[in-house]
Amino acid sequence: MLANWDKYFPECEPLAHLMRDRFRSRWVRFHSLPESKRYPENEEEMQTILARHNTILGEMLEQKTSVVLLTTGYAESADPPSRYPELLTLDPTAVSWREVAMHKIEGGNEQYYWHISASLWEWQPGTFDPLVRLVAEDQIANVMMVHPDCKWILHPYDGGMDVILESNAARQRLKSAHLDWLSDRPDGL
Repeated sequence: MLANWDKYFPECEPLAHLMRDRFRSRWVRFHSLPESKRYPENEEEMQTILARHNTILGEMLEQKTSVVLLTTGYAESADPPSRYPELLTLDPTAVSWREVAMHKIEGGNEQYYWHISASLWEWQPGTFDPLVRLVAEDQIANVMMVHPDCKWILHPYDGGMDVILESNAARQRLKSAHLDWLSDRPDGL
């Protein structure tokens, strides 16, 4: 599981906010709601968010295909923290995968670490709906769905999803299929 991380994402930790710049030719951002609206105000809008995430995952995966879920815990030490109750409930089989010394990446005087856990899931539409709901409501962050061979990642955030594919051609195909979900900004954000 995730043995090819360094092949597809060389010299890069699993930090979506940095990966989109590092792998820009393979990156595309889709907004979760029409007109780039960031947060849902009702269940109908939440259903739009869930449908868009399931659509993109469905175009990258076949049903009942394995996918790796990465979730993040935060601590001031290198010792893994207790997992958030929401994640314990939604992702009870996660195991520690990687520790990232964020103070070394982003600078600053305070030591802090991201503790990234991984779990293997069998995907079908709706599998990650409870997780995407929490992300869309800004209750959890720094979550990724990753192809087991690391060919792509999908990073949901409150407002949309960043996708990094295995090639620019794959990115173009996916981007072209959902032009109305893209940002109007020149930088794609």
